[in-house]
Amino acid sequence: MAGVINVTAGSQAILVLGNTSALAIPGAAGSLEVPLMQDLTLTTSPGTVRYSTLDSTASSAFTTVVENGVSGSMLVDDDVFFGLSNATNSVANDGLWTTSNSKNEIFFSVAFEGADSGDYYLTGKGFIGGLAPSASIDQAVWISPLEITVNGDLTKSTV
Repeated sequence: MAGVINVTAGSQAILVLGNTSALAIPGAAGSLEVPLMQDLTLTTSPGTVRYSTLDSTASSAFTTVVENGVSGSMLVDDDVFFGLSNATNSVANDGLWTTSNSKNEIFFSVAFEGADSGDYYLTGKGFIGGLAPSASIDQAVWISPLEITVNGDLTKSTV
């Protein structure tokens, strides 16, 4: 039986970013763990091609390459959004905004349960986009969507 995912605990559904794959592992020293995530979505969608033949009453299909992505929304944290001195991880040093603007490829992981031994996470690389911080009279904090356009496959790993 599957366990309950308690996203509000902050110990599950963790997004970790780095300029190398080693820095994007959950719990790695120097990694950038994006705090205050409100939601986090992983997508993997194979493309399909449909075709018909004269000898069949139904169409047929085959799959093509997979489109992968990560999206979510977060409360804007100054240190993560604009950067904080970090000599080993340029993503943490530059922040999300500069990394996105510079079009730098990043490595990431999404931990499903946390950073404890045996917990699952997915890794990949891609580009940060979709940042659009907003605030309003009804929302006293800055909130921004976040997208990672994945460049390649997602890989399953365990801590």
